[in-house]
Amino acid sequence: MGVLAAGWLAAAGAAAAEKQTATVGGVEIHADQLEYESGKRLLTGRGHVVIVRLSDVLRADLVTYRTDTQDAVAQGNVILERAGSLWRGEKLKYNFGTRLGDFGQFEYYTDPYYIRAQESRQVSSNEFVMKKAVFTTCEGERPLVFMKMREARIIDDIKLRAKGVWIFLGPLPLLYTPFLSKRLDSMGWEFIPGRSGRSGYFLLSAYTFPITTNLLSSTHIDYRSERGWAGGQDFIWGKAGSSPRGLVTAYYADDQKPFKNDEEEEEWSEWVDSDRYRLRLSDIRSVTDRDYLVTELNYLSDPRVIEEFFNEEFRMRSQPENRISLIHRGDRFTASLAVNKRLNDFFGNINRLPEARLDVPRLQLGDTPFYYETYNGAAWLEREYPEGQETNNYDSIRLDSSHMVYWPTRHFGFLNITPRGGYRATYYSTAYDVSYLTNQTTVVESNVVIGITNSVERQVEERAVLRSLYETGVEVSFKAFKVLNEATLGRDYQGLRHVVEPYAKHTYVPEPNIRPDELPQFDGVDELDRRHDVYFGVRNKLQTKRLAGGILPLQPAETGGAASLAAPSISGQRVHDLVDVGVFTTYRIERFDEVHDFSDIYFDARLRLVDWLPIDTWVSYDPYESEVTEARVEASWLNLEDASRLSLQYLYRLDKRNQVAAELHLFPYDPWSFRVYTRYNIDISELEEQGYFVEHKTSCLGIGTGYKRVEEDDDDQIWFQVWLTAFPKSYIKMGL
Repeated sequence: MGVLAAGWLAAAGAAAAEKQTATVGGVEIHADQLEYESGKRLLTGRGHVVIVRLSDVLRADLVTYRTDTQDAVAQGNVILERAGSLWRGEKLKYNFGTRLGDFGQFEYYTDPYYIRAQESRQVSSNEFVMKKAVFTTCEGERPLVFMKMREARIIDDIKLRAKGVWIFLGPLPLLYTPFLSKRLDSMGWEFIPGRSGRSGYFLLSAYTFPITTNLLSSTHIDYRSERGWAGGQDFIWGKAGSSPRGLVTAYYADDQKPFKNDEEEEEWSEWVDSDRYRLRLSDIRSVTDRDYLVTELNYLSDPRVIEEFFNEEFRMRSQPENRISLIHRGDRFTASLAVNKRLNDFFGNINRLPEARLDVPRLQLGDTPFYYETYNGAAWLEREYPEGQETNNYDSIRLDSSHMVYWPTRHFGFLNITPRGGYRATYYSTAYDVSYLTNQTTVVESNVVIGITNSVERQVEERAVLRSLYETGVEVSFKAFKVLNEATLGRDYQGLRHVVEPYAKHTYVPEPNIRPDELPQFDGVDELDRRHDVYFGVRNKLQTKRLAGGILPLQPAETGGAASLAAPSISGQRVHDLVDVGVFTTYRIERFDEVHDFSDIYFDARLRLVDWLPIDTWVSYDPYESEVTEARVEASWLNLEDASRLSLQYLYRLDKRNQVAAELHLFPYDPWSFRVYTRYNIDISELEEQGYFVEHKTSCLGIGTGYKRVEEDDDDQIWFQVWLTAFPKSYIKMGL
């Protein structure tokens, strides 16, 4: 209810330990001293008086209560608490039966508003009338932002209707309106003015209010001087982690400048015009405790509308999905039914109309030493290319069933050997052969006859086929450890142990009866082919125990040595991996294509030497070319006291990307907070993107400003934002 509201109750609750108590007609009365006049049916309480009836709680220094009419007159430090609201004053006349009263000069709290009035009275069971009222979300006697009203009515504890309203910022009057009607839990209007090189001067706005306790509405009206008017409507339900949760979004822009230059117009004019829009439905809900329904539908005017108007969303997913999935989780299986369909013909897609799956993870077969797992799918698949490409679409019904049996064994007390064997059958109702239609064209240019040959890919339909894949192999692994130290390490840890886990997985798949180039290609299932290789690697860990979980030193094995091939049992909750490093590669025993004997060598490292400096690294290295082909390094410095963070990221992909990104976020929960981020291209020595943001938050008001520069678009953006901290920030999307 807020610090001030909690303070009211704390002050009122400082009562004596022993009280006198009376119960009359469902009303409980507690006081330091109680007196009853039977002739007048009047009960008087003095000192720390508390009267309780259902959800109504009245506190005061002195209360007279008529037992026949349920009328109460309270005086001195009066607080009335009712279903999420608090009234405070010096005198109150109140009827516990009708819940009507005369509150006089009073203070009122209903989350998140503090309200003061010179006169106030309850005119009906659901309506209060106040004169000369002040509304604010700020605590204290001198609020930074507030509204003064000549008369205000609160209906059903949620609706406000007011006359003669002035809005103040400190002592400065900003706006006057003769009439105001709004919900008290409404976020109201929010505005973001600014300027962008792409859009010119802009004003983004959102009017947000809750329709119900679980449904939020946000209406957008945006103007960009270079591009024109735009608007949209969002409905958001649920919260993160709850069920159901989701949103419906509709947005339309009459874009007067859909292209930033002639080159872009030439490239995209076939798909993009001035009518820009998007429709989106996203929903996640639990049908039962075991059944989940996930829906994601998107319909767009053109392939670039998300990138230009919802850029942050585009960064996470460049092509939105259209799918509906029903998932059931059984005790020993997972079943799902999914539909995926392209809604916009300028995108390519693998349509699944529908696809059913039944997956059973590895489980023991009775009392035998064997384990079994199976993955099964049935789908009508359709591959659609973007409209305009000279490639035929194709489709097929695919039935896929994979079965694998494992025999886990343990040898010499430490060596795990698991032979396995399995079979996978995949049926295609229609297979296709790729052919090329060749056209010869004669062109006369500068008196020279030129012959031009055009080849167009064409899919030729063939019969239904059944592909059979057989697989055998063996998995080998063991774990060895050595206790390096049993002493306390710093304040948080005790003991240090080195764990090494070598492993190898051999796989042999003989040549199937049908090769991938004879099958329609939809996903990885269709690419499966012959193979004979060994995937092997080793993991190294440095482990310790957190003292918070209880001190259980890392002991050597029962053999008494400092090192052993069998690790002791350790509670997973209290073990902490300081270092977790893996190195792995694949050796191709048989090479079926023009590839090397070995694949790239991969390094995967996770460092948690201290809580405030997590580091993650992924690197792939080509030993034949002696070069790194891909790398990703992420490190963060965390201030565990004020939540400040410095994040560094290095991304590299051979001949494609070589960049460093950094973000510094200082004091995110303090009155002043700062955020800076940048992305630098090492190859061309250019700062590709940079942004600077400053926020100042008081007890009730937030003010923020930001600058962003995107070098690729030659676009500078600057904006300003004001919001009430009692409400979350609006759902305005910063797509400028």
